[in-house]
Formats: sequence, structure tokens, C-alpha cells
Amino acid sequence: MKEQPAKECLGPQCASMILEWLKTHAAEDRATSSEHQGLLWTTVPYQEEAPAIRSPEELAGAFEHLDFAIFRRFQNQLTRAERTRLDNTIENALFKVERYAARLDGVERAATETRVQALRDSVRDGREAVERLRRQAQRADLKLAQLASLTPEGFEEFVGELFEAMGYEVEQVGGTGDQGADLRVQRAGLLAIVQCKYHSRGVVGSPELQKFLGTMQHLRGHKGFFVTTRTFSLAAEKFAAEHPIELIDGPRLVELVQQALGPGAQREPEPAWF
Repeated sequence: MKEQPAKECLGPQCASMILEWLKTHAAEDRATSSEHQGLLWTTVPYQEEAPAIRSPEELAGAFEHLDFAIFRRFQNQLTRAERTRLDNTIENALFKVERYAARLDGVERAATETRVQALRDSVRDGREAVERLRRQAQRADLKLAQLASLTPEGFEEFVGELFEAMGYEVEQVGGTGDQGADLRVQRAGLLAIVQCKYHSRGVVGSPELQKFLGTMQHLRGHKGFFVTTRTFSLAAEKFAAEHPIELIDGPRLVELVQQALGPGAQREPEPAWF
């Protein structure tokens, strides 16, 4: 038997049915949205001015705040005022979290105290790393004034300490049979070859860079640094621009030392040896 086509819905009664259908589905959508929000928004933004943490949601917000503050404090170059502000907010947040943990029992208290200890360990490790890099950079800064009287070996040591201050792992390979490589430096899984030329006069030309490129390729370096107390010829600069070689001359050395010291550190006047 052939089905009859559905009749078209006409008139006020049909409009009423459509409105009822829309209301029902809108209510279902709101309920679903609330369920999803309940899963996503499990923290309350940390309030620095609040005297205490009062709920698990505020505790979660405090932990998020601490994770970000500790990362920013020890992984970025900051002004003295920014460092002080972050130190204060970290200590205040940890204090409030520890007070909240003292009111908990059993597993919840143990889990909270464990996480607090991990954060305090991160703060300690960050401070030690910053202080270690600062001491290394300060040693390099002291040598800036002595560069005019350094031996070639002393210059290599100076450059190695500077790369350490910039976060590289440094291996000294200079000496007989070094094939033009004085240092091997690594960071983030990448290997770079460093050649140090302690020139008393003149400029570094492209033939020296061509020879250095061969050394880099032989040692499978991803990049090369050619460091000198003098300057480079235009031909050398053009050659370096076409290959993975970074040129570091006298003025650039001073800039790198200043960057390693970080904002707010005392600066020595630029030496007159270049």
C-alpha cells in the first residue's frame, strides 16, 4: 500500500509545537554544557590578596599559579623588581598552601605536602642554577679586562667559560691535532664547534672560515662559532652568512658577557682592546 505524504504543519497549533520542541532542546543543551564546564573548570584563579586558601578548587588554582611563577622566575631574564615580586608571590603562595595542607587528613594531606615539597625543590634547584651561571659569568667578566694580556690558551679558557655561562656543555679539544676545533659545545641536543683566534692585529678573512667549515663537517657539528678579539673582513661575513657559522668579534664578546650576567648586574666599561 502506498504511503500517504505527511501533511504540512500549518496554523497556530504547529507553531506551538515547534516552540515547545525548541525549549526542550535548549534545556538539554544547557545541561550538557554545564556538565562539560564541571569537567574543565576545576580550579579557582589564585587570589594573592586573599589571606588563606579555603577550598580544593582554590588549592588547585594556587598550584597552577606556583607552576607558572616558578617557571617564569628561573627560565626568563627579568628585572630586579620582577625577580623580587615573583620571589614574594612564590613564598606567600607556598605558605598558604602549607597552612591549608595542615587542615587536611590522610591521603589528601600527604599528596598536598608531596607536591609542595616538589615545588620547593624546584625553587632551590632554580636558585642554585642561577647562582652557578652568575658566578661563571662574573669570572668571564673579570677576564674581559685581562684580554689584552691573555695567551691563546687563556683566551680559549675564557671563551669556554663564557659558553658555560650561556648554558652550554663545554668540552675543550684544542691542542695538537685539533684540526682547527678548540671547543665542542652542546645545548638542546645540538653540537657546535668553536674556533678561537686571539689576533693582536688585522682581520679574519674568508680562507680561515673555509678551513673552519671543513673542520665542522668532519666533526659533524650542526653549527660553528668563530671567535676572535678582532674583526672579520666583508668576504668572511658573506661566507658566514651562507653557512651555519656565527661570527663573534670583540664587541660581540662584550655583548655576550653582558647577556650572561643578566639584567641588573653591574657592568664593567667596554675594554679598549678592539
